[in-house]
Amino acid sequence: MAKAAKGFSGLRIFKVEQNDSAGYRVDQKITITGAQSFTRSPETSEWKIMADDGVYDSGSDWQGEKFTLNLAECPLELKKYFEGGEYDEAERTYKYYSHSQAPELAFAFKVLQSDKTWLMVKLFSVKCYSLRTDYQTKGESSDISPAIIEGIIKNRVIDNQVREEKEAPNEGALIWLDSINPVPT
Repeated sequence: MAKAAKGFSGLRIFKVEQNDSAGYRVDQKITITGAQSFTRSPETSEWKIMADDGVYDSGSDWQGEKFTLNLAECPLELKKYFEGGEYDEAERTYKYYSHSQAPELAFAFKVLQSDKTWLMVKLFSVKCYSLRTDYQTKGESSDISPAIIEGIIKNRVIDNQVREEKEAPNEGALIWLDSINPVPT
């Protein structure tokens, strides 16, 4: 049966607390509303070994995956996760500095498939490097200007795993997305 992707939703992020050769740990889930689209594309470097006046061996090395995430909105309290500024909850102000760096995150989301099942995806190491906004006058349109977040997907250091995907036959199985399990020892 066909499994074409029909809908992206349910984005959750987790701040990565540890990602090194000693272990992997994330903080609590943060639900993100207004997710519109997510695109990823692998980054590779090609190599070849020459010998005997020809190509002896060739291949490519995985360098990560670039991604673009479009959000219908990005409230001030969430910007710190995508570009690294500081949010003051009492004052309801957000400050971004030239030296601000986004924290390492884990992503989890779901994709509705054409057979009415869900594809669930977990990305273990995500680093955002750009949050782009385009403010425009309202004019005659009811269109919105999405927040466009770009970054790179890397691997979990302890085991080199990049992502995990699982199919869910119904809504009840989507609880799998609500946590990022630690690496089995």
